[in-house]
Amino acid sequence: MSTIGCIIMASGLSARYGKNKLLEKLDGREVILHTAGSLAAAGLEPVAAVRSPEVKALLDREGIRCVLHHGERKSDTIHAGLLSLEPGAAGYLFIPGDQPLVRPASLRRMAEQFFRAPERAVRLGFGDTAGSPVLFPAGCREALMAYEGDRGGLEVLKKENIPWDCVQAEDPWELWDVDTPEMMDRAREVYLRVIKNGPGAEAGPGRNSQ
Repeated sequence: MSTIGCIIMASGLSARYGKNKLLEKLDGREVILHTAGSLAAAGLEPVAAVRSPEVKALLDREGIRCVLHHGERKSDTIHAGLLSLEPGAAGYLFIPGDQPLVRPASLRRMAEQFFRAPERAVRLGFGDTAGSPVLFPAGCREALMAYEGDRGGLEVLKKENIPWDCVQAEDPWELWDVDTPEMMDRAREVYLRVIKNGPGAEAGPGRNSQ
């Protein structure tokens, strides 16, 4: 897992949310810490590409690698994250910072699928829906660095005609991002009902889990 470069996309302005959603609390911990915690529990070492000094200060206190940049487009976030990684990664996993319910087990299955066919990208999905995170082959680095725009790395998959596989999540909410206060309320309800207090309650994302 340590050979996979892992980038948390954490540079949005939370326009739909009304305030910085990455700093919203889910069971007493900030959303971005749940995302980072799930990655760490899966054996990944993330670096977060951020624009907010407050988010950077939080991650610094928690000992989570991050890079502060000032670009406004998603491509700027991609570039900042890639440039912060050591060269020679087997692949590059990108995950939104506001995807706090993803399970470490799903991330591990993505890595396992990737290493079976490292020339193909891997996406997490549920049913017929494929979403994030996305794990890109190492050969995509040049195309990702050349990309300019605000639609994200999926544009690179399309433009370069890169084949990809979909790993199924156990539950649809693993793919949720908390773009609105309403989605945050849904995430809190699922977290408390299923993850924290459900049958055989597992440690939740962001804690020592799975």
